[in-house]
Amino acid sequence: MRAQMPLALFALVFGTLEAVGGAQEMIYLGILNSETYPLVAGALGVLTGGLLLAAGITLLIGSLHAAVLAQATAWISVPVFILTGIVTRRAGWPITAVGILFPLLLLFGQKSRGAGETVSKT
Repeated sequence: MRAQMPLALFALVFGTLEAVGGAQEMIYLGILNSETYPLVAGALGVLTGGLLLAAGITLLIGSLHAAVLAQATAWISVPVFILTGIVTRRAGWPITAVGILFPLLLLFGQKSRGAGETVSKT
């Protein structure tokens, strides 16, 4: 797959940004200001960022588990960013768009890669 390296690198960058943004929300507003929703939303942001970061690492090293991790990332990331970015508007629109669309791009990229490969085991 020609786009595997750029997808992996973007996943690393976006995963790091999501995790750091979630940690900032969780620590500053959730813990220091004792607000409940930012604590939960920040923890979910750290989780989704960590999953995207792990998916990028597995894609970068060419692991066999990259497709499973891309699917898990999409299943977690899309509802979290719909909730935090669209429903409650706590996350900004750029990271909401990235948090929804990029894991789906990873998921469909892995599915098309798996369907297109016909490696002989002989």
